[in-house]
Amino acid sequence: MKFIQESKISLHQKHPYILIPYFNETNIAEQLKNLMLEDNMIDTLIEKQKQKVLDQQTTLVPSKSGTISITFFHLGKEADYELSYLIELFRGFGKQVEEDHQIILKGLEFGHYPIEKVTEAIIQAMIFGAYRFSKTKLKDASEKRLYSIRDQLKEEKDSMTFTLVYDGDSKDNIQKAIHYGKCINYARMLGDIPNNYLHVKQFAEYVKDFSIEYQLNCDILGKKDLIEIHAGGILGVNAGSKEEANLITVYYEGEKGAPVTALIGKGVMFDSGGYHLKSTGGMEGMKYDMCGAANMLSVLEIAVRQKVRHNLLLVIPAVENVISPDSCKMGDVLTTMSGKTVEVYNIDAEGRLILCDAITYAQQKGASRLIDLATLTYSCQMALGNEISGIFSNQDSYYEEFKKVTEQQCEKIWRLPLDSFYHKLLYRTQAADLINYAPGSDAGASVAACFLEEFVETDVPWIHLDVVGTAVRKSESKMQSVGATGVLISSIAAFLD
Repeated sequence: MKFIQESKISLHQKHPYILIPYFNETNIAEQLKNLMLEDNMIDTLIEKQKQKVLDQQTTLVPSKSGTISITFFHLGKEADYELSYLIELFRGFGKQVEEDHQIILKGLEFGHYPIEKVTEAIIQAMIFGAYRFSKTKLKDASEKRLYSIRDQLKEEKDSMTFTLVYDGDSKDNIQKAIHYGKCINYARMLGDIPNNYLHVKQFAEYVKDFSIEYQLNCDILGKKDLIEIHAGGILGVNAGSKEEANLITVYYEGEKGAPVTALIGKGVMFDSGGYHLKSTGGMEGMKYDMCGAANMLSVLEIAVRQKVRHNLLLVIPAVENVISPDSCKMGDVLTTMSGKTVEVYNIDAEGRLILCDAITYAQQKGASRLIDLATLTYSCQMALGNEISGIFSNQDSYYEEFKKVTEQQCEKIWRLPLDSFYHKLLYRTQAADLINYAPGSDAGASVAACFLEEFVETDVPWIHLDVVGTAVRKSESKMQSVGATGVLISSIAAFLD
């Protein structure tokens, strides 16, 4: 999709398509007066619109310059308008639209939202809605490096152009929204790729090629390196795979000498559950267990494109949790990079085992604040459902700052507790410092988060985002296709902007 902004409507096309968003309070006559229609035609359209005959339906009308296709787009009441509703509507429009359109925003007031913010929301929503995974191009992924064909693996109606009509100049806002929209869809594309096309090796190659394009410092540690740094959590989870585990880091310097924020993403390329083997239903969609890694990579790409003045360290532990004679077993004790030992009670609680090493590594590399994103626990999904992500933080001010941004980005989070009670459950082991699972206990999301907190150093601000329910859409909707959602990319990127 291409987007431009003009102050006037153009009717030189043979059959121009016009979208007219309107509120209950909008003067439809004012919106129609620039379309070069006969007065009686304007009166007829206004009357039909009052009867809701044309609401969000397209009608062809003659004008002095030819035929015009007009679609009225009802936005509800202006008095109590919310940006989230606009996003939902334009995701749906982006999904179903098949023709270039001019979108008339001139004369509309969006409450306390400036037109520049509205522009960003509309564009980002339309690109999101237009996305569909390109299965016809998947065969190329076995022969070519994924990064070289990433634009072919996602469909976004690239041949179409949309003109936003209102007074002003929003070129920077348009470009920013395009960056956000396209990068979010890159993450969705990575999530949607089947696991046999996207093992650890292919994902690491993708990150390497990304780093080369943007001239960033990328470091990929393999099995030998991970043994040397005692990354027992990562190595233990990956022990059953013929693929070599990787710990991938990419560094972006936005301001020399400034503090470093670590962006940590869970990269389990496939999760069978290991010897705690999942059921058929439980294993469905486990190719998406790397959405945390894909989403954080897209956060970094947005930051680089926007040239944010922050120093960022992307940290991705990339593994597969599968079964072989070498797989980690229940009761095994792993020595993590921090030196703490962990008894593995549940092999299917693997995400926290790789993230604890990633958290330690980020701090060793100088990160002074942390954000991790992971499809971590079904307990979080059971508590919050599929529309709200769980958030944990060890610092109230850090959480409040982030929460404010998520509200601005219209993404929903809910804070869940960290507490000494949950930490104590992790000490019930005779063989190690910690156990990776609390058998017989509820509040699994909090227990998992407290396990990760055990590896966060004192006074280091930390946010943990649990997105099992929100990372994937399992059924088609009017607003988006089935598959990865790119959840919280927009919020984290805006938080850093």
